[in-house]
Amino acid sequence: MAFPLALLLGLEGILRFRDVRGENVRKRLFPLLFLLFAATSYVAGKHAGLRSLLNDGFMVLMLFLSACFMVKGTRGLEQVVHGISATGCLLLGTALSYRWSLAFAGIVGEQIHASSRLVYFAAILWTLTTWSFGASMAVMLRTRQYILRMADYDSLTSLPNRRNFDRNLDMLFSRKNGAKRPFAIVLVDLNGLKRLNDTYGHALGDRALILTAEALAQAIGPGQMASRFGGDEFVLLDRGAADRKSVEDFQDKIRRGVEREYPLDDGRKLRLRISIGSALFPDDGTKAGDLFHMADQRMYREKQKRHALSEVVYPAGYLDSESAREQGDERPA
Repeated sequence: MAFPLALLLGLEGILRFRDVRGENVRKRLFPLLFLLFAATSYVAGKHAGLRSLLNDGFMVLMLFLSACFMVKGTRGLEQVVHGISATGCLLLGTALSYRWSLAFAGIVGEQIHASSRLVYFAAILWTLTTWSFGASMAVMLRTRQYILRMADYDSLTSLPNRRNFDRNLDMLFSRKNGAKRPFAIVLVDLNGLKRLNDTYGHALGDRALILTAEALAQAIGPGQMASRFGGDEFVLLDRGAADRKSVEDFQDKIRRGVEREYPLDDGRKLRLRISIGSALFPDDGTKAGDLFHMADQRMYREKQKRHALSEVVYPAGYLDSESAREQGDERPA
């Protein structure tokens, strides 16, 4: 029973790899097929001819379907690689078909046992050839995961990007569980990023963005997500926000996590400052555009009120030691 089950699972893997529709239907159909196969195998008992008639027919169907979907829609080198694997399935399927024809004709005993040697030989070839398809599936899966990550995550900070955030937000608006529960979006702006880039270079600006992203990732908990929308703007989603008080507590947690001094490699420190604005659904709006507008307005008002910019902090004597090194003076500062 192990080999037919492996073929059934292998066919399902091929269908998913080929992105064949009907996955939900197959989730219900395949277990029923296997239970039916197990029941018929038990009924066949020790009758070799009947067992071959049932088992081989099932496996032939799985192998031929596998071969068909392996090469379906392929071209060029992909067709060659998958064609080799499909050939192995066809060879094993043909050998099993021969043994099935003997069982169907009522031929048992030594002749059907002799046909089994052909099946074993074909199974060896099948194992060798399908390895190439398995390797191809593994490579394609890793490539697909890499592409999906590039599409859904920011390359600099590794946070989810706007596309990822919008998809999660759309899921909240499309919930069909009656009254929609409250949730909040929080906009975070890294103050003074342009000045850091202009004064110290983009490498330090990128460092500031990475440190902000790491602090935001540490500040979020279950039901929350942090994303980068681009430039100096980050957006957080709090699915568990119940009221304005809980949103304000979340904002305070974000501020405490981000607004610190971070040591740099050369002894200086990077002091980060942010502006925050939030909006609560449905109090501040029932549409995504309304929520973003309200959160953006609140963030802008805070930025105008605080005037707090991110900056580089120099330790005592740092500038004197830098001047001495530039002049070739080796005396300690």
